[in-house]
Order: sequence, then C-alpha cells, then structure tokens
Amino acid sequence: MKTLIHEIGVIDKQGNKHPVNFKKGLNVVTGKSSTGKSALIEIFDYCFGSSENTIPKGIITKNAAIYYVALAVNEQNIVIGRDPDIASKAFFRRVESFNTDDITRDYFNSSYFRPLAEFKKHLQGFFLDMDDVDESLEARTIRGRKAATPSIRSFSSFMLQHQNLVANKHALFYRFDEKEKRDQVVDHTKIFLGLVNQKFFHLSQEKERLTADIKRFERLKETNKRTSESYKQNVGPVLSQLYALMGFKDEQLSLEKVLRHPQDAKDHLDKIIVPEKINHNSDTATQHYNKLKLSRNHKTAELRKLQRQSASIKKHIQEEERFVDNIKQFSSPKHVHISTSVCPFCHTEKDTLLKSAEKLQQAITKVSGNLAQARPMKAKFESSLVNVTRNIEIVSRALAELNQQIIDIEKTEKQLAEQKSLYESVIIQKAKLFALLDTINMANDIELDREIKDINKKLKDINKALAQYDVQKGLEIASAKINEYMAEIGSHFEFEASYKPINLHFSFETFDLYHMKPDSERIYLRSMGSGANWLYCHVTLFLALHKYFAELGEKCSIPSILFFDQPTQVYFPNFNRDNAVTFEDQKKLEAVQRANTERSVDEDVKAVENLFSQLSIYCDELEKNNGFSPQIIVTDHADNLTLSNGISFDSLVNKNRWRTRGLIEPIS
Repeated sequence: MKTLIHEIGVIDKQGNKHPVNFKKGLNVVTGKSSTGKSALIEIFDYCFGSSENTIPKGIITKNAAIYYVALAVNEQNIVIGRDPDIASKAFFRRVESFNTDDITRDYFNSSYFRPLAEFKKHLQGFFLDMDDVDESLEARTIRGRKAATPSIRSFSSFMLQHQNLVANKHALFYRFDEKEKRDQVVDHTKIFLGLVNQKFFHLSQEKERLTADIKRFERLKETNKRTSESYKQNVGPVLSQLYALMGFKDEQLSLEKVLRHPQDAKDHLDKIIVPEKINHNSDTATQHYNKLKLSRNHKTAELRKLQRQSASIKKHIQEEERFVDNIKQFSSPKHVHISTSVCPFCHTEKDTLLKSAEKLQQAITKVSGNLAQARPMKAKFESSLVNVTRNIEIVSRALAELNQQIIDIEKTEKQLAEQKSLYESVIIQKAKLFALLDTINMANDIELDREIKDINKKLKDINKALAQYDVQKGLEIASAKINEYMAEIGSHFEFEASYKPINLHFSFETFDLYHMKPDSERIYLRSMGSGANWLYCHVTLFLALHKYFAELGEKCSIPSILFFDQPTQVYFPNFNRDNAVTFEDQKKLEAVQRANTERSVDEDVKAVENLFSQLSIYCDELEKNNGFSPQIIVTDHADNLTLSNGISFDSLVNKNRWRTRGLIEPIS
C-alpha cells in the first residue's frame, strides 16, 4: 500500500513541537548517541497502535505530552498520536492536506481520541477491509470465538528493523518472539499480499456448510434405506395373508412389483380387493396357514440347536477357567532330596533311586512347563459364543414373526366363527398393507436426491470460484519472486567469500531464510558467521519484500515504509558511545581504539558507503519502475558519506543531523 510519512514528532509539556520531516525514498537521520534517533522507530510503533510504550526512557519520555505521526495512505492524509498518560486511547484525525504548521498542542483535541482497539480497527480500514477470516465455522465453534482478523500491528513485522534486530542472527521479524503474533502474521500474509479477500473466506465457510449438509442428507438417506428395508420385510407376510384371505391361488401382483412401485400397487390392489372377487371355496388360506406352521417348526428346531450350542460353549469356557486356575496353583518341586541307599550286608552304596528321582523331577518340570505354555482357548470360545448368540437373536425374531402371522390367521378364523364377514378381515389386512406401503413412500429418497443434486451444483460453483484464488500457488510464486530479487540485491553487498554468490531463499509459508549452497545444503541465518552477513541478510530480504510489495501496488495492504535503526553498528560497535561533535572526529577515535589486527576504519566506511548507495539506488529504481518506492528511514551515526550513484548524502539527511542537538533539547 502506497504510504508516506510526512512527519514524526513530539509535543512537549510546555506545548513546544519537535518535528522530524521526511520525504519519499531514502531518508537518513544521523547523529551522535543519546539524541533520540532510535526513539523515532519506537514513536512510530507506539502511534501505530502498540499497546506497549517502548520509547527509551530519558529526556524524551520525561518531557513528552504527545507523540504523533503524520502520514498519507494512498494520498489520504491522516495524523495519528498517543498521549502517554492515556495509554488506553489513541488519536486519529483525517485531514484534506498536511501542513506542519497546523500541528500544535491544541490540535490534539480530546474528541479525536478513541479507545485503542477501536483506533486500530479504524486505521486498519485504510489498508484493508476484512471482517471475518474463518475458513471453517466448525473450527470457530470449537474455538468459541471468531479467528483473529488481520491487524495493523501485523504490518509492523514488515516495516520495522530495530537496533537489536537489524543484524540479529536468531530473528528476522519484529514481534516474532511471541508465537501467537508470529502465527497470525504468517497466516494473514495471504491476505496482505492480496491473494484472498473477504469473499474467499465466505466461500470457504459456505463450502464447509454445504459439504456438511450433503453428509447429513447422505446419512438420512442411509437411515431411510434401513427404515424402508425394515418395512419391506413386513410387506411380504401381510401381502401373502391378504391373498390367502381372498382365496387367490396365484399372486395377483408380485411382491417385487409392490415394493418397486408402492403407490401403483395400492391403485392396482384397490381394484382387485373387492367383495365379489373373494373365493370362499378356496383352501389357499389353509395351505398358507400350514406352510407358516411348518416354517415355525423348522425355526423352532433351528433355535433349539443354537441354544444347545450356546450351552456347550459356555460349559467349555467354564472348564477352561477352572483348568487355568488349577495350573496357577500347581508348582513343581525345585529340589529333590534322596538319600543314598546302602546294602545292610556288604555296605555297598547304590544310586539307582537317586537317578530315578532326578528323571521324575525332569518329567514334572517338562509337564508343568508345557501346561504353563499351553495357549488358552477361551478367546476362541467367546468369539464363537458371540456368533451363536447373534444367530439366536435372528432366529428368535423370525420365529416371533411367524408366530404372530399364525396368531393373526387364527384370530381371523375365530372372528369368522363368530359370524363376522370375511370381507371385514380382508379390509383390515388391506389397511395394514397400505399403511406399510405408505411408510415406504415416506422413506422415498427422491426429495433427498434432489436436495443433494442442488447442493452439489452450488458446491461446484463455489469450488470453481475458490480455484481462482489458488493460495498455495500464489504463495509459491511470491516466494520465487522474493528469491529472484534477493539474488540481484544481495549481489551488491559484501557477504563473506564463502557465501558468494549469495543464494538466499525465503518461503512465505514458513518465513524461514537460508543460503543454498551449490550442493543444495541449506545454511540458515543462525549458522552464518559474522555480523555483516546477518546485517546483509536482513537488508536483502526486506528490500526484496518491499520491492515485491511495490509491484503488487494496491493489491498489497502492507504500508510501503521501512525503518532500519543503526544498521552500521556491525562495523562501528563503539559508536554506541559516540559523543563526538562530528562524524569525522568519531572515526578518528575509532581508528585509535582498534587493534592492528582489526580491519581498518576506511574499509568499514567503504562498506557503509556501499550500503547507503545500494539503498539509494534501490529507491530510485523502484520509483522509476513503479511510480513510487518504499519510504526507507535509516537512523544511524554514519555521516558525510560518498555514494556511488552521485546522490548527495546531505540531501538524504535533509537537515536531520543531530550532532549539536537532539529530538528534544534538555529543558532547563
């Protein structure tokens, strides 16, 4: 997202304003230690919605009444700010055009302060419009709340390289030390890169809902099928009884046809089940009755056989349990004590009895071992018992059904004997049959099939729409672009010889960075020696990221702002105590402090000049190619550098040189 910081500033408690102005492209704030350079990145972060005030304690925090940032987002000008005494609120004011003279203490009227959470949502609206990022409503139900929506705080990870991060070998991104924040940034990157929008998540939710509906309807179909089968099994006996009562020798309508078209069967039966078609002389009912009794006898015999099998198996299980218990109680003698036999006449010792005893002990040991190792049969018996029990239940149900049919026939015969008409019994049986057929109709799947067909059509359209996003492929393409840009950008930096040519790889799926050696070995950042290597990995990656963001234009919601705080500290570590009046004086002091074995200050200055030259060239090229470039703000000690592209370093500093002053002068 095309974003430009106009001004970062502080209003002190006396109402005085301390602004720092910026322009597009590369900006440098240079100065000695303790002047407030590093406070700028912290002020921006605080005004950008951070719940924690990390502005360095000192003159600034002691005297500040208001921190503010004036910026433009796609040429819409806004001023955001924080009052350190009201941490739960933040200032937001939109303006037609920014004029630094308008910024006074009175400008920050209390009516423009709003709760921090509301402020962040409102500010987020300038970068992206996203309300619901749950792909799964089921996951939301389990979680008990909506998934965290993208926050402007996630943008900070792509914009800010603090002093303790810019050359860190253990971390690349700001806020990634907290797993939850890291996971949110990684998960929301597909949104930030414009690979998905709000419609994507609504489509994903609808897909999940419709898929669940299909599964529910399929289960209902299966239930209906089981219900229908159950009722179909009852139709045959009732239909046979109806034909028997009518005295029909042959089936008027086969069971198969009745079950296939229940409604047609009812219409047909209505025509043939009439009084005049009853055959009173037919013995069909008697034959049907005898057939049922014969079937009942067979089922009874089958049930008795199964019951005997069950009793036998149970007895075997009991016997084995008793056998196992006895084995547990059995123990063989560990020692055999047999005295030697002596002949009472010649006093000769005999060992025959001892040898026999030893053989007996060996036999006992072998038998007891075999018993102990014998495989129990209980499990097999129990499995057999389960099968037999199931068969008993099946046969019992069949027997009960046959018995009920016989009872119904006997009941009908009794009613006839009591001078009730045969047709009354026929009508009762017909009503019973029609009730069963109506139940089968109720379980008809035609309506369910239509519902499933309609849902599948909707799912096809949704899948087609979702396929247009292809997030996985989009992330792979984005990663490949970043790797391509890093190869070009990194070639201009002074990596150690063992890492040349630099071959950095980055993945938007894992957010890992590594150097790929010619033999495909991966060297991760933490394993790359030297602070310069770590610095250039950070700079190369973030320049490549913002180049890609710039190419995406308005599709990318990440602001085109990049802070580098103290990037040259790897070359001038002693500059943390830089109190010299000029940068030249500090360089001379640094040269004196260095040992003869260390690299010369001049060599390090050349490396620093190359760093700033590449930053300047980068901004110019992106401006030329895309119409705008990321706004890069570097806060550092370095000054009076000679850039290779002929750009004046002083033009980059743009009056932000703090050697004789700081962001806020000491107040007497």
